[in-house]
Amino acid sequence: MPVLQQSALSSPPTNAFGLYQYLAQRIPGYDPSEYLRELNSAYIHVWEEVVKLKINYFTNLKTVTVATAQFEYDLMFNADNGLSSPVSPRIYQITRVRIQAPGGGMMQMTRMVNPNEPDFIALAANPNATPQTVGPYLCYPTGRNNLRFALPLAVGSTIEVTYTFWPIALVSTNTGTISSSGTTVTGSGTFFTQLLQPDFQSSLPSVSGQEEIMAELVYSANNASANSQINRVKTITSDTVLTTANAISPALAASSQYVLATLPEIPREHIRVIAAIALRNMYSVAGDDTRVAEWTALAASNLQMMKDSLQERQGQNPPTKKRFAFGVGRLRNSFRY
Repeated sequence: MPVLQQSALSSPPTNAFGLYQYLAQRIPGYDPSEYLRELNSAYIHVWEEVVKLKINYFTNLKTVTVATAQFEYDLMFNADNGLSSPVSPRIYQITRVRIQAPGGGMMQMTRMVNPNEPDFIALAANPNATPQTVGPYLCYPTGRNNLRFALPLAVGSTIEVTYTFWPIALVSTNTGTISSSGTTVTGSGTFFTQLLQPDFQSSLPSVSGQEEIMAELVYSANNASANSQINRVKTITSDTVLTTANAISPALAASSQYVLATLPEIPREHIRVIAAIALRNMYSVAGDDTRVAEWTALAASNLQMMKDSLQERQGQNPPTKKRFAFGVGRLRNSFRY
């Protein structure tokens, strides 16, 4: 890793590099890859807890159009080109499917059923397998999030899929050097697009999108760790060109050091929860480290606060608790003087 510092202990870390520094300063001596492995393990832990809340984080909705009338559709990769495009290679679990007929009109809910259910068998018994243009639409998931319908969908039908998606691993890269002019950053010997594997290149930072993968650029005008700055990445054009959200001033001279790092897909104020869980796990390896109990409690507390906050952010409205759970009369009778 370069000499750049993100002051991870003096301010909350925001990206993979800041989280790595946070761990490295707390528990020095490990290889950078080991810190990132523990951070990603903790990130998956956070993701699992968030998904169980059934809120809208790590959830997306996308519509695609049927290009070929067939029984089964590959939502993850669209390998057979049955759809206008894949829904997402990051699909984890499909939560809702709605269909709109080629002529338009109302979206109709698709019922997810067992393939042995009588309604599905009866509908699938159509000897001509005529492409379906009206409901009821019945389907079940197969393989890696394929959808199998009782009848082929008519060409031009719209499929609306609501789903939860996997998080992208936290990574950082600092290969080569950079220079800048305004918001344009030019690399020398850099591999900016390697921040993500090829399947997810379309998710690189862009204008909008629920699955937009954010990245930050850490840099310093004079390569001094005390003067490092962070700028949000707006687009990654190629291995040697990216743009930042704001102009870099003063401009970076040739051969400037940098770190390009991804951000967790959770609100910024909760990112440090990942570090707390990772520290708990790393302290527990020794077995006799006295900090295990402290960080176990801290990680649990931070995780619960994050979950409470996320539920409030999503505007959930649980039933109002009664002021007197058992009625005023019963409450009065329960007192003893």
